[in-house]
Amino acid sequence: MRVANVLAGLGVRELETAHGWYVCLLDREPDASPMESLLEWRFPGGGWLQIFVDAGRAGHGTVTLAVDDIGAMRARLAEKGHEIEWSFDGDVTSGTVIRDPDGNRVVFAQSMDAEKNPSAALAEAD
Repeated sequence: MRVANVLAGLGVRELETAHGWYVCLLDREPDASPMESLLEWRFPGGGWLQIFVDAGRAGHGTVTLAVDDIGAMRARLAEKGHEIEWSFDGDVTSGTVIRDPDGNRVVFAQSMDAEKNPSAALAEAD
């Protein structure tokens, strides 16, 4: 068996509110909406972020998005008015945590040592 891709999903209470928040966060509309209650964003280095209506799971999810410049991301988040819950800087990984309107954790991470933390290192786009 070969796994060809990964999709990270976050449950939300109300799709319209989540749609606006994630469009602002990611600076673009979703790439797909294959169902009435589902939005999807594709990332060039691999993977998809799914936002779907599931009130019971809303606010209990976490997604990590790998970035190439955590300092620039922190500045951008502050500029857009996102409250930073926690930031950390390390020799292997640096990151910042915010929450979406439902309380899901959105983590931005930059690998400072791709050998020790390849999952947060940016892959070359296909």
